Amino acid sequence: MTGAAAAGAQPATRVGDLTRAAVARWGDKRFATFGDLDMTFTDLRDWSDAIAADLLSSGVGPGDRVMILLVNRLEVIAASAAAWRIGAIAVPVVAIYRTHEISDIVRDSRPAAVLTTATLGERRLADELDSCLAKAGVSPLVRYLADAPDAVDGWTTLPQLGAVAPEEIAFPEPADADSECLRLYTSGSTSAPKGVRLNSHAVIFGGGQFGDRIGVDETHVGLALAPIAHIAGMLAAGLVPLTCGASVVVLPRWDAKEAVRLIDQYRATWSLGAAVFLKDLVEEYEARKDEGLHVLQYYVSGGANTAPELIERASALGLWAARTYGMTEAAGVVTLAPKDALLERLSGWDGKLADNTEVQIRDDSGIPVPAGTDGNIWFRSPQLLLGYTDDALNVSQFDSDGWFDPGDRGLVSEDRWMRITGRTKDIINRGGEKFASTDIENVIQRHPDVLEVAVVGVPDDRLGEVVAAYVVLRPGSAVLPGEALADYVREQDLARAKIPVHWQVIDSLPRTASGKVQKHLLSNQTAITSRED
Repeated sequence: MTGAAAAGAQPATRVGDLTRAAVARWGDKRFATFGDLDMTFTDLRDWSDAIAADLLSSGVGPGDRVMILLVNRLEVIAASAAAWRIGAIAVPVVAIYRTHEISDIVRDSRPAAVLTTATLGERRLADELDSCLAKAGVSPLVRYLADAPDAVDGWTTLPQLGAVAPEEIAFPEPADADSECLRLYTSGSTSAPKGVRLNSHAVIFGGGQFGDRIGVDETHVGLALAPIAHIAGMLAAGLVPLTCGASVVVLPRWDAKEAVRLIDQYRATWSLGAAVFLKDLVEEYEARKDEGLHVLQYYVSGGANTAPELIERASALGLWAARTYGMTEAAGVVTLAPKDALLERLSGWDGKLADNTEVQIRDDSGIPVPAGTDGNIWFRSPQLLLGYTDDALNVSQFDSDGWFDPGDRGLVSEDRWMRITGRTKDIINRGGEKFASTDIENVIQRHPDVLEVAVVGVPDDRLGEVVAAYVVLRPGSAVLPGEALADYVREQDLARAKIPVHWQVIDSLPRTASGKVQKHLLSNQTAITSRED
């Protein structure tokens, strides 16, 4: 079998069948490139089957959670596919999280298997995970290291690329399409990361949308630049290739010069991610416009507000860029522009609603309003999550008819184009990563000199938003510069992206008559201390 599609080969309807269906359709075509490593669709199937067989031999089976704490590596996709092959649930976790967040995720997911690396820079990831597991009273059946140059007690090396499953292994049936297969953790209006439960319908539709709307197919090469454990990276590096047949080049970490080099070398055609990546790409292309570089054809920009001017600058370079409205809870994008959309639509709107999605725009009393009217957004779709792992969130964000409240405001035109106008929930969106302000506030509040604190997102040209903290000190306390408070928060092992870069000491927090903090007034003030971590 070569790259040509097999006669009669059908797309998968269960994620556990994705690798086999991909091999039947695209054979030994290149699936992914990561550094010097090239992997075909057949390689991915064989590797994930070998991991799946090892999971089974360790006692992991249908319904169990397989937690994957890694930076961008192909093991994230292989281990996820392995979990799906045996009806288990893949739980990728972004490596920006530290023990503060990892402990909550371990307690919530109670994984039967975990995968990480021994070290990541100065961090000892295996030790961090061991500590979190012990604290939660969770004892996984198997603990894998993606690579193990040095032995770590209690951990074993993950089956490597090139390994094959023993012929005598009898695999169970993959989970049915209605069952949970992927769990992602995202911050929102609560302190702890929220567990988002997705099924095959959502996951496969999420990947297939890019073929339906912008024509991604087996002739395309994608660039995966977002964390693969994030929904954007999971789509680019795994789900879109497995559903559309495109190849993918995976960046280990974001670097605009390296991204442009790889786009040029592999003639990459499309990508998706936060607006900050698009901004960096456009600036790199503009600075090197005389070099004759191959320019990316399509970029889907979500996660933070994308300025119309940036879309227009991209267009001038020959790069089709579009704003999109997406979320983990919808397995990716809720809106996506068709490739023939006019520039005015691409720059001024946030995409066209997915074909399987209903939307209502409601006023503050819950009454639907006419098309073109601003209000609170509510969705209903088979693409949406099965629910959160926290039932309290299911009660607060779903109504009795199955409509979902994402916490955003916007409007929808008669022809189903959406524009986002604001946010109703107290979250910060830093370059596509969403954080609960209350989580950061709770950490700062622990400092003995802090009486009150309010954390908000403030505009940033590159990241869309960054974190700002407004602090009221206890009477008699010395004025603490932002540097000292930042150092204190850093010592609490909070994700680095959550550490405020703007700090201000104020006399009191502005409040309504009912006592609610008026954060919109805080964000208009000028911070006295700035630091990028």
